[in-house]
Amino acid sequence: MTKPNFFIVGAPKCGTTAMNDYLDQHPDIFMAKKEMHYFGKDLKTKQKLSEPEYLKHFNSANNKKIVGEASVWYLFSERAAVEIREFAPNAKILIMLRNPVDVIHSLHSQHLYDGNEDVPDFQTALSLDEERKKGVNLPDSVDYFALPPYKDSVLFSNQVKRYLDVFKKENVHIILYEDFIGNTKKIVSETLEFLGINNKFQIDYKVVNPHKRIKWFYLHRLIKKPPVKLKRIIRIILPVRKIRHAIMFWLFTWNVQEQGREKMSKDLNSKLKDFFKDDIHSLGKIIDRDLSAWLQ
Repeated sequence: MTKPNFFIVGAPKCGTTAMNDYLDQHPDIFMAKKEMHYFGKDLKTKQKLSEPEYLKHFNSANNKKIVGEASVWYLFSERAAVEIREFAPNAKILIMLRNPVDVIHSLHSQHLYDGNEDVPDFQTALSLDEERKKGVNLPDSVDYFALPPYKDSVLFSNQVKRYLDVFKKENVHIILYEDFIGNTKKIVSETLEFLGINNKFQIDYKVVNPHKRIKWFYLHRLIKKPPVKLKRIIRIILPVRKIRHAIMFWLFTWNVQEQGREKMSKDLNSKLKDFFKDDIHSLGKIIDRDLSAWLQ
């Protein structure tokens, strides 16, 4: 039975998909399906894997030196770090961080794309954080009973400290998004060195997970989470499953285009920076990095 010994634990929208794909190219590394979220019993996901179901995803590891998985909400979870340590005491942990204001702006777009958010306006969705924590105005989500609140999900200082406390410091590697984007090859090489892997291997640094803009939001919602009655009608009109799926895939693809996000208002940007200011200062001290640029 093969068990993972490496975990990319987050944060969301910080380059984890790209890092996962780059590392998976290395002949000594096996990366399983992303976003399984087996650990973190406090995460309110609609699907939880059993241990045999989880371990099945590592059957193809073929004795590779590093066997890993990436699930970005492990960092937010208050329980995942301890659960991972109990499962794999000597595991290597990778944490990727980014300016929290940029993260939640990008995260809102990702939630819309995945069908986990039903409020298309970012500022409005953000304003619902406190209500949603009380179980009010929860989005009609595909994957979650309750999404992690936007603001709480990027209060990184305690989240990072939790992993540094649970695992030895030498087993935790922290990457800042701007470093990763600014010199991807160098950062991946340092990550391979952290994993004790040959870092001379040539990796294809293609663009991974670009921002996607939805043309018609309500069409997107219908495709991602169609009402039961509509599904029944479509099955009657189009009884052949392959044809149904082909049409839905075409509609989905047509309705999504790669394009940058609309800019956040200066007023909201300023308010969010003020909200996160103390946590950013605390994080900077914990990881021994000057993060003042995040507040400029």
